[in-house]
Amino acid sequence: MLYNHIEQYPGVEKIVEGIISQTPIRRMAEPKEVSSLVAFLCLPASSYITGQLICVDGGFTVNGFTQTPN
Repeated sequence: MLYNHIEQYPGVEKIVEGIISQTPIRRMAEPKEVSSLVAFLCLPASSYITGQLICVDGGFTVNGFTQTPN
């Protein structure tokens, strides 16, 4: 997810493009995509889910963490 104020940093566009290029979905997350998981985890239906790491990253970590191109 991107926030509006991040655009004030020099070179951030290149960093974001590098991250997106390594994300299988090829875009950044929308807040509703993250919040829907958080909402589910607050429901009684998820009460048996314990000790999990749930990546909401569009597949970014599927190949491990790699450096973004310079």
